[in-house]
Amino acid sequence: MIIAEGDKEVGIFETIYKDRTNIAIFDYLDGKSISARGIDKLIDALISARSTAKAMGASECYVVSTAVLRHVDNIEEVAEKIRIRTGMVINHLDGKTEAYCDLVSNSKYAAYDKAVLIDIGGGSVELCDLKKAEKSEMVCLEFGPIKLRNKYVSDIYPTEDEAKSIRKFLRKKSDEAGLPGKGKFRTVVLVGSINDAVCAVYREYCEKKKIGTEFTYDKYKKFVDMLIESPDRTRLIMKVAPEKIHVLPVAAVILKELLKRFKPEEVVISDCGVKEGYLELVATGRENGAFIDLTAPIPTYEPTEPPKKKKTAVKEKKKENK
Repeated sequence: MIIAEGDKEVGIFETIYKDRTNIAIFDYLDGKSISARGIDKLIDALISARSTAKAMGASECYVVSTAVLRHVDNIEEVAEKIRIRTGMVINHLDGKTEAYCDLVSNSKYAAYDKAVLIDIGGGSVELCDLKKAEKSEMVCLEFGPIKLRNKYVSDIYPTEDEAKSIRKFLRKKSDEAGLPGKGKFRTVVLVGSINDAVCAVYREYCEKKKIGTEFTYDKYKKFVDMLIESPDRTRLIMKVAPEKIHVLPVAAVILKELLKRFKPEEVVISDCGVKEGYLELVATGRENGAFIDLTAPIPTYEPTEPPKKKKTAVKEKKKENK
């Protein structure tokens, strides 16, 4: 969650508070549905976030969902249970809107020469040419590390053959989406918590190897090779980003393939993403969103116990005979 203050009329905001709760929803998927326990975890996190927003004096509060929830079968059940138990209505973002939010929050990077934004989320990959301005021009690949891991990887880490299959799939989808190749972009801007985690583990790897932490493709390629082959990979991830261990290895392979495609001269890391962009869009009226009245009380909820089973006549007779 983020809390920001600013001027609605001009759409300029300053983030004054950030917090992140790791739910690891991947662990609560029952097939393509979120389990009852997973829904409870979501609700607990939302109630905590709502309480924090209210305590800090926020006047409007919006809840958004992105790619992972776009691909679960029981999204209507999830949304209804959240509404009943928290009073919160979810604003579901489609792929192009999600990418557009990234673009809006990172417009400052448009000053860079030939810049492209990459946001690797759990369920999708968003790409934005920062010279574009319309939502229709955004690119959203409707797959992410979770889907590719389920499809190609038999364990937490992909083998070399599994990584090749992921790269082949990504090249095909990139071609179908019309993504350009070498020479189109000079700068890559990395956005989102997964990219943050990948880069944090990359820097830790570079520090350990004493090779400097600046981002270069040659060093990053060796880093990805380490994630596929080295027995030290788990220790490195658990030290820096343990909550991302299920998605980070595959995300690193995705990023490697995209960097290989674009061949940028520099890579920069942004601290703004979908939430900041969505806040600006709804505040300035460019996006319509349902907000939560923080002055209203949180709905009381008392779980109902399942009805007790009645004893059958046969069981009663056996008891009498005994």
